[in-house]
Amino acid sequence: EIIDQLGQGGMGTVYLARDQHLRGRTFVVKKLRDDFFRDEDREKAMEFFKREIDVLSQLRHPNIVDIRDHFAEGDDYYIVMEYVEGKNLHEMLHERGEPFSEEQVVLWARQICEVLHYLHTHDPPIIYRDLKPSNIMIDTLGRVKLVDFGIAREYQDDSDNTHVVSAGYSPPEQYWGAAEPRSDIYALGATMHFLLTGQEPLALQASSPKRVFETIAAQQNLSAKKINEAISDHVDRLVFRATAQDIWLRFQSALEMLEELEYKPEVKKGPPPNLVFVAIAATVAAGLLASIMYFGWHSAFATRTEKPAPAPAAKKGADVALWQKKIEEERQLREKTEQQLKVLQEHMRSTQSNSAETKALEVSPPPLVAGIAKPKEPEVMLKEDSEAQLTDPEGLAPIQEEPPKFGIPLFRSTDNQ
Repeated sequence: EIIDQLGQGGMGTVYLARDQHLRGRTFVVKKLRDDFFRDEDREKAMEFFKREIDVLSQLRHPNIVDIRDHFAEGDDYYIVMEYVEGKNLHEMLHERGEPFSEEQVVLWARQICEVLHYLHTHDPPIIYRDLKPSNIMIDTLGRVKLVDFGIAREYQDDSDNTHVVSAGYSPPEQYWGAAEPRSDIYALGATMHFLLTGQEPLALQASSPKRVFETIAAQQNLSAKKINEAISDHVDRLVFRATAQDIWLRFQSALEMLEELEYKPEVKKGPPPNLVFVAIAATVAAGLLASIMYFGWHSAFATRTEKPAPAPAAKKGADVALWQKKIEEERQLREKTEQQLKVLQEHMRSTQSNSAETKALEVSPPPLVAGIAKPKEPEVMLKEDSEAQLTDPEGLAPIQEEPPKFGIPLFRSTDNQ
């Protein structure tokens, strides 16, 4: 017995019905549309309808809607499925009027990852291909239920797939019919973006829910930019990786993404940055003040006497002998220095008293002996500075200094150039 119409999609209409043979239990009856204008559209819809029956009949999972029966009546085809009392996420967000919390979105995403892992590891693997908020139901117990398996199919590497996409939620490879398990990972990341921001994800673009407002402002040529502080960096990076355009940059499996969703990075709790700066500055100032006080006290009050500090009783005898030896050595050194000083003073006095006598002792050269010729003076040899005298007779050239004994030698010119 048909009770109500629940909705209508591209391939069929969904009704709420009551089974009169099972004490009025409610079910969902999905009827294939019969108003196609072209026969080829009807044949394609019939193919999807039968595929949904085939896929659902082999699945048993608490987060997947369960099929109960299917039949034909004339030219009409029907599927009887489990009725999920609840609403889909697209309706829930619009009724709510604001995005969901990060904690809630992560909780739903973990359940969806478990469902995708079940589908992708099924024998044969099954690709959902239509993961989006309107196909995710939340029942009265808060559990996720995937509905509408109309375009789901068994995955085969060499199969020629159909080109069925949902703008914003389908990855690039699905546009040319090459969907695979990692395509569902992309759709889940795009779905998380919508639930966290309330904004539809952009088609064929990696999503960053933390900076979605920056993207919108850039597209609308607005100067105002805003970062959603309610989204953690960890979840933002997770969504960005899941929606990577390059399939090899995404999570390679639903299980890998699930592990990342379950990971909770440690939140470093501490004082604000300003307080940290003040604390560091205070510590440095205190250290400098303590150093100044210590060295000032040491220089003002440290003992300058040569007397040794009193030694412990256990080492008193050895220390006394050591200090007596040092005192005797210092006394001998002082006496020796005084003797040397006296000798130097006597020498200086004798030098001053004999200065006059020293002049008298200067002897003139002896006269030449007759018959002996005066020795011929040697010819004046060219000195090292003769060139300078010839080129600079007035002495304007700089005085040459002796080259340094270390470092780089200085090469000086002997002429004015």
